[in-house]
Amino acid sequence: MVYAEPARGRYALASAGHLPPAVVRPTGELALLPVEPGPPLGTGLSGYVPTTVVLPPGHTLLLYTDGLVERRDEDIDRSLERFTALRLPPGAGPAPLLDAVLAHAPAPAEDDIALLAAAPVAPRPGHRRGEVLTVLTGGRWNVRR
Repeated sequence: MVYAEPARGRYALASAGHLPPAVVRPTGELALLPVEPGPPLGTGLSGYVPTTVVLPPGHTLLLYTDGLVERRDEDIDRSLERFTALRLPPGAGPAPLLDAVLAHAPAPAEDDIALLAAAPVAPRPGHRRGEVLTVLTGGRWNVRR
């Protein structure tokens, strides 16, 4: 879960058993955000610990499903290392970042892949400053017939 305050660049994050969110820096470097994992949704358990991060301008928050990084024959820590070693297009907005991340995804994927990229948008000249956030999604789904 994410609660965004884009005008301040502040994001409150909590995990429901998911892999940690990532941030893409303006240089194209990818880093994982330290979010304490909580129990999966629907278990009736509580214990979600929110983590608040402030992302400077030009940074993009990236949320993803495990199908993007996990490999059946690879330890999850190694999978996350491989993921954070990606170098994405410097200065790219959410749409090109999604395309670049999906270009590095396995084909065929072993599991469904879903991505969400979110980045604050600067107000246009002559417009009142508002809390505007660009959120784009992408993914790849396995269709078994």
